[in-house]
Amino acid sequence: MLDTLIKGGSVVTEQQVRNLDVAIRDGKVAALIEPGSLDVEAKSVIDATGLYVLPGGIDAHVHFDLAISEVMRAQSAEAGARAAAYGGTTTYIDFAFQRGTQIGLTQAIEEKIQQTRAQPVSIDFALHAILSGDFPLGLTGEIKEAVSGGVVSFKMFTTFRGSQTIGGLYTDDGRIYSVMSEAVKHSAGVMVHCEDDCIIDYNVRRLYAEGRQQFWNIAEARPALAEEAAANRMILLSRRTGCPLYVVHVSAKDTLERIREAREKGLLVSGEVLHPQLLFTPEDYRKPQGQRYMNYPANKSDADRKALWDGCLDGSLQTMASDDYTIPLENKLTGDTVDNCTGGTNSVETRMAVFWSEGVVKRNMDVRRFVTMTAANPARLFGIYGKKGVIAPGADADIVIMNPNGNHTFRQGQNLHSDCDYSNWDGWETTGFPVVTMLRGMVLVDHGKWVGPEGLGQFVAGGVPELC
Repeated sequence: MLDTLIKGGSVVTEQQVRNLDVAIRDGKVAALIEPGSLDVEAKSVIDATGLYVLPGGIDAHVHFDLAISEVMRAQSAEAGARAAAYGGTTTYIDFAFQRGTQIGLTQAIEEKIQQTRAQPVSIDFALHAILSGDFPLGLTGEIKEAVSGGVVSFKMFTTFRGSQTIGGLYTDDGRIYSVMSEAVKHSAGVMVHCEDDCIIDYNVRRLYAEGRQQFWNIAEARPALAEEAAANRMILLSRRTGCPLYVVHVSAKDTLERIREAREKGLLVSGEVLHPQLLFTPEDYRKPQGQRYMNYPANKSDADRKALWDGCLDGSLQTMASDDYTIPLENKLTGDTVDNCTGGTNSVETRMAVFWSEGVVKRNMDVRRFVTMTAANPARLFGIYGKKGVIAPGADADIVIMNPNGNHTFRQGQNLHSDCDYSNWDGWETTGFPVVTMLRGMVLVDHGKWVGPEGLGQFVAGGVPELC
């Protein structure tokens, strides 16, 4: 007997949309069945008629339990995972933070895993690792052990050399080159936050000289050129080393063009986009409490955002993530100059519904493309595909049932579940909403109500990443 049978829905993978019943046993997809072709019994039957049955979302870029400074202290993994589940995400990929010369790479990974396992985290998680600042050159010798432990991606920053709010993250190109050179030996990849620190420094100094250092001018301090310049250098290092490069939160048209050109040449370069940067603009900074809309890189122009949407639709961008870094509103509003703004937005819960509404409904995105960017590609790029990111026999039964036409309005304090006292999505209306979220065959959320057990989350070790 099956544990659960999902009947009548349209099952979506990267390749196809088919009316199939999904048979679940022992937390796995046991079979995909043509409706009416077999007489099967199940302890529980879910009627998905008129709905889409999707692989559980994979958010490949979140920050939980991370304190970069006194004001930038992220929400817990417990809270973030709960919010993610309500929004249709069943696996998130967080970051182990290697701190300059203070802590080693494998130690940082072990501490992060222990910290997360100590909480009742309700969805599964994988890990990237951040190598920060002027880390010891010998640290790259720990990459082999990190990969064998299931961490197959390593992130660095080309900016944030030092500020009161965010400092000490900047890593020079030589160190990034050394990480790429070592990672490729172990079939691992590198992620880079691409913004050129020198261009930013010049612009900050210029704005101060002009008396325009107010935070709402931050898009001028950190322009599209800064992102493109750093991305160009990282693409060069990727080409010379053969190491896969994942450019996080692409925000500018010209950066996307450089990624597209690199891929056309056969280079191993992938691009990520965030749903806030698909929708918010520099004008939002001039609203009351405009710091709420600040993340790094800064929001870009309408032309940039249109190019990003085009990249989502035509396949030039590979993944869509949230970069969730949720901090209290009081902290979020502390920075008042272009060089002292907090980063991070409260976005893990809204990712799937907003992208469906704005992409599938408003811009005619193919539902297969939606699945590709929100689940399949993140799983492929970080070595967990097959177990995650697909509805197929043998895969974990991580499933989201999407009502494609259901109207939903996000309301802070009512139906948003992050550990945060504000949301930029408060009042945002979507057409289409995840109505059921399942982790390994267990229903966690059913039409806005938590019905499952808590604390089911497990660490998912990454294997060999696949290119996409």
